[in-house]
Amino acid sequence: METRATASMAVVSQPGLQVLDVVFDVRVAGKQDPYTYGAVEGVSIGDLVVAPLGPRTVVGLVIGQREVSEVELGFPASSLKPVVGKIEGAAIPAPVMELLHLTAESTLCSLAECVGLVMPPGLRDRLVTRWKLTGAADCVEAATLPPAQLETLRTLRDLENGLTESKQKPITAGAKRQLRALKRLGLVEEVLSVLPSSARGKLAGALRLNPDSELIERFLKEKARKRPAMAMTLMELQGAEGTSFSAHEIKAMAGVSDATVGALVTAGLLQQVDELVSRRVQAPDPNQDQAAAITSIVHAVQAHQTTKFLLYGVTGSGKTEVFLRSAEAALKSGRQILFLVPEIALTAQVIGQLRSRFGSQVAVLHSNLSPQDRLSNWMRIASGEAPIVLGARSALFSPLANLGLIVLDEEHEASYKQENSPRYQARELALKLAEISTCPIVLGSATPSIESFFRAQQGEFELLRLPKRAASAQLPTVHVQDLAELYREGRPSLFSPLLREKIETALERSEQTILFLNRRAFAPFLVCRDCGHQFVCPNCAVTLSYHKRVGKLRCHHCGYEQAAPETCASCGGEKVAPFGAGAEKVEEAVSIEFPQARVARLDRDVVARKGALEEILTGFRGEELDILVGTQMVAKGLDFPKVTVVGVIAADISLNLPDFRASERTFQLLSQVAGRAGRSEHAGEVVIQTMNPHHVAVECAAEHDYERFYQSMIEERRWAHYPPFSQLVNLVFSGENRPVMRRFAEATAMKIRALSDEWLVLGPVDCALERLNSQWRDHVLVKIPVGQSAAKVREALGVEPPPGVQMIVDVDPYSML
Repeated sequence: METRATASMAVVSQPGLQVLDVVFDVRVAGKQDPYTYGAVEGVSIGDLVVAPLGPRTVVGLVIGQREVSEVELGFPASSLKPVVGKIEGAAIPAPVMELLHLTAESTLCSLAECVGLVMPPGLRDRLVTRWKLTGAADCVEAATLPPAQLETLRTLRDLENGLTESKQKPITAGAKRQLRALKRLGLVEEVLSVLPSSARGKLAGALRLNPDSELIERFLKEKARKRPAMAMTLMELQGAEGTSFSAHEIKAMAGVSDATVGALVTAGLLQQVDELVSRRVQAPDPNQDQAAAITSIVHAVQAHQTTKFLLYGVTGSGKTEVFLRSAEAALKSGRQILFLVPEIALTAQVIGQLRSRFGSQVAVLHSNLSPQDRLSNWMRIASGEAPIVLGARSALFSPLANLGLIVLDEEHEASYKQENSPRYQARELALKLAEISTCPIVLGSATPSIESFFRAQQGEFELLRLPKRAASAQLPTVHVQDLAELYREGRPSLFSPLLREKIETALERSEQTILFLNRRAFAPFLVCRDCGHQFVCPNCAVTLSYHKRVGKLRCHHCGYEQAAPETCASCGGEKVAPFGAGAEKVEEAVSIEFPQARVARLDRDVVARKGALEEILTGFRGEELDILVGTQMVAKGLDFPKVTVVGVIAADISLNLPDFRASERTFQLLSQVAGRAGRSEHAGEVVIQTMNPHHVAVECAAEHDYERFYQSMIEERRWAHYPPFSQLVNLVFSGENRPVMRRFAEATAMKIRALSDEWLVLGPVDCALERLNSQWRDHVLVKIPVGQSAAKVREALGVEPPPGVQMIVDVDPYSML
């Protein structure tokens, strides 16, 4: 059994033993310190190795190499096991190793919890071992070896590339014994490598959309309903005509199977091509603002400067062209490019934009790719074959050794924050990686995060502005409807007169409408109108939502459900009625008020049915539906050229959340939803219904005025000491035994308060959702002054929580619920 190094021993060094410190993924070896192994020639820091761990051999990462005495080692040198060997071609570059350590430090996690971020996915299943002769085998005297070993040597001499062993093709136990004996004699070496993957059959090679746009549109209009998966795939690829993709990429983007891709090839809707290239398109001439931004970024690329840019451009201002031209400069200088986008934005159109300039040099890292496909791309990046990496937040840890430019588009997006351990913020780590790599980084957004725009105002970031839209782009006209006024006039309705008018006009013109309400179910709760009783979840501190179509009350947190009652459980009264509105109620209201309209709903409840998502979206795209009602799912994703009206049923839902980012998220969401209208030659109109028409988030979203919104928010943050005027650490405690959990939270808060008089430590108090899944929840919020490190919080976290109590430590939390 392996023994971990005991770094705490203070002993005078007696040189002698060369050892390696190896860290394993937390899922393999727990939150342990690095394990110590005997050094093997040719293995160094950053190498991935296979090492014995108990009865198994597992993959680990070498993070240290040192010389120790047997006393420092802490156990007999005879018990020190060597690693089996390093994996050829799969080393972690020095910049990524440094980023790994920074990630552990900034998230207050162990290296074991973070090492999985840099490990190639699916590596273990693709490992092969090659046994081959060393130079010493040519000089060995036959008489000195047993017959079995001599026979093994003869076999290896006959095999030009040695003897290969894999998980699928193991070597017999007897042959393995002889090989290991010869390895101990120095006559045979064991080389570990990754088995390359290869596609076979008609899905091998690259595929692209048939350039006959009329054929594609005809299929979408005539066959989308019967072939929704095929139609969804075509919709994903529209906008990237001329770009070729691997079958694996198409499956990942569209969420379809080999059978669907094969059917598209058979039908002639997808065509096979030789390689991953795109039809070269003439790059548009940059306007004056774009040219100025490109000049600034290219200068930083060529000078190897760690300049941090914030590219603030209105929707349709041409930020992508700035990114592409800057990337060309980095590529010409022989350096690599990392292009990060939110997962939802990792579309065929984005991939096509990069491939139209850089062809097969672009590697795409998508979470829906199989482990084998992600490993194949990882190896292409590590070998230098693909110097441009496009992916979501996890692509930050790609094996890029020579970065020349980092682009982080839509930098305000919540998806850059990982919500499970290690809870890193990709934007902040990308800024650190730029410093490590001595290269510029460009953050892009039409609605930058408050923190990023503040840093630009302070001079930490260089602000680049793109204030003009491209000639063909036009923002929709936005109307704000005061619902409170309608209530005062005695005219309450889900659809204000203005929204009703816009919907009717769209229907008359055979145009489409999207109605947005970020709340599932028919109503958020049932209430007894005799006694006021509400029906709550027995496991969570929330009311049960009413789903009328299935006659159920459901908890959207733990999944508890019960039949909707006809009488009150408290007083026996029969006046039990739904209160408030959800997407299901809006769908019903549309059917009643616009009986001629074809309507569908898109939310998590609907898409739980297999094939429902594809059926609804393809039906909407094929103009078989007039009105689409939905939650946040309709705010992102595919373009629908016939949508000219977007109605926000109640903008106040996200405004009223107990979170200091609520206004910022509402502003960004309204801006995003508004962008669904008028995305082709048709003019778009947006109606925002709200009880707070004068709220700054609503007014500024309607006026497309980000900077006024920023000025309001920054003053609120300054007054309340929220970021960017402090760094937050949120500690969430949970457990079934509330007193035990609260005592541990109080003890932890006391330890944190003792760390610094300058820190503001709030709590413990109940979380906004104080009980979830039968677990009571408290949190402690720490506000740390700018310039001080949160790493000291570790000192208060040394004690394990009592049995039944869990603790989550979230540095730079995005959500406070």
